Amino acid sequence: MCKVAITHEELTVKVLTAVRTHQGCELVQEIAITPVRIVGAGVTWHASLIDSGAANSQLAASVVRQTRDELESAFVLIHSRDGEEQQ
Repeated sequence: MCKVAITHEELTVKVLTAVRTHQGCELVQEIAITPVRIVGAGVTWHASLIDSGAANSQLAASVVRQTRDELESAFVLIHSRDGEEQQ
């Protein structure tokens, strides 16, 4: 499957929107997307819960991980947060 190139900001919005669709996670306030270079595999990304808002933090963290697992194979970051292009 071919990955869609996406900016850090676009991916953050996409993941947060997906997380908020899960029951109990509608009020999650903030997540972080972090580019990760894996030796032998290239660049990927991770999503982390920053602020669960009024949502249960354990549920929200689990949903963030699940959402990342579902979306990681579909998207590749084209820019890091500091504007450098990913390879």
